[in-house]
Amino acid sequence: MSMRSGCLRCVAALWPLIFLLSCGGSSGKSAFLYLVSQGTAPGTVSAYSLSLKNGTLGSKNGALTEIGKGASAGTQPTALLFDPTQTFAYVANTGSDDISTFTINKDGSLASAQASTPIASATTKATRPVALAIDPGGHFLFVANEGIFLNDRAQDIPGSVSIFSIGSGGALTPVSGSPFVLQETSPPLPSSPNQPLPEALAVSNQGNFLYVADRTNGSVVGFSFDATSGALAPVPGQTFLAGNSPSAVLSPPAGNFLYVANAGSSDIYEFSINADGSLSPITTAGTSTQITISTGVGPTALLSDPNAKYLFALANQGSQITGYTMNHVTGLLTAVANASVSTGANPVAFAIRSDGSTNGDFWLFTSNFGGNSVSTFKLTYSTGALNPLPQLTAPLAPYGIGVR
Repeated sequence: MSMRSGCLRCVAALWPLIFLLSCGGSSGKSAFLYLVSQGTAPGTVSAYSLSLKNGTLGSKNGALTEIGKGASAGTQPTALLFDPTQTFAYVANTGSDDISTFTINKDGSLASAQASTPIASATTKATRPVALAIDPGGHFLFVANEGIFLNDRAQDIPGSVSIFSIGSGGALTPVSGSPFVLQETSPPLPSSPNQPLPEALAVSNQGNFLYVADRTNGSVVGFSFDATSGALAPVPGQTFLAGNSPSAVLSPPAGNFLYVANAGSSDIYEFSINADGSLSPITTAGTSTQITISTGVGPTALLSDPNAKYLFALANQGSQITGYTMNHVTGLLTAVANASVSTGANPVAFAIRSDGSTNGDFWLFTSNFGGNSVSTFKLTYSTGALNPLPQLTAPLAPYGIGVR
């Protein structure tokens, strides 16, 4: 059984980053950071002011100061994701098996949840939603559900992907066939693979493809999705080996590549995405050897800047961020000089925000579950260096994080 709650697994937080890349202009020099907290029942989502002059967050005496009143989510909220227009937000509630939908108040805080949408259907069970993704057009919300596996196999609820069409005001409607049970039967897995455990998912930068990280089988499962209905179909090959306990996947907004972070082996696998959605390992020239690159201990999330100049990996066990440059032609990652910086204890998610100007400033923010804090770093865009700003105390058990 997979346990994702206030008591994290020792190996990693295992919640892939669900983040918002904000690169467009902003009126004035202010923005907002949003933080999910599991420290209350139900959980909450709080808003904080963010200065686009210097990257500082609203605080007093070393602690974050909230805007308005926190909005209630469901039980054990994890992932937080804004739609591409940044007019509403979704939170995955692992304990209550549903998705909360929020609109935004004039002061920047989130309004009370407009709806709570179950991830299961009348005919197919689903439990423990842990990751969210939206296609670039904002048509569909994809949800990775861990499922639950007991000694009595008759009571198992398999890992799955729930898919919802997004309507007016962010309203969610299940697509036909949702949730889709994750089944891996194709090579290169053994003839009797383990029960799939979805931990992360990502929509491709190009084409209608969805990739799901399966922790127990060390693989990524690829699907195409219908642009009209949202229904899933396997890509050719379907299953691609991706290392020990994959915990995060990312298709950056430039090139046509997929990166998979592995919590068990503390490395990143690099793939090219083919025109049919299948994955080809990026290999050493003239060989069939898959290229991997080491990262911090127990990576749990990946993100890039809006131009995909840099890719960053967040390490839960190592409590650090590691940065890489990305070659848009080959897909190869190269660690930047002095690549790693320390965060607060046991970070579980991070987000990036620009000041909206051309070649302007960027800041990274991490949600540190073990330290009940938020760390802020200024990104020097010319070099990839991260410089820390003062760490701030956050609400108890912070989890998902977002910016707008």
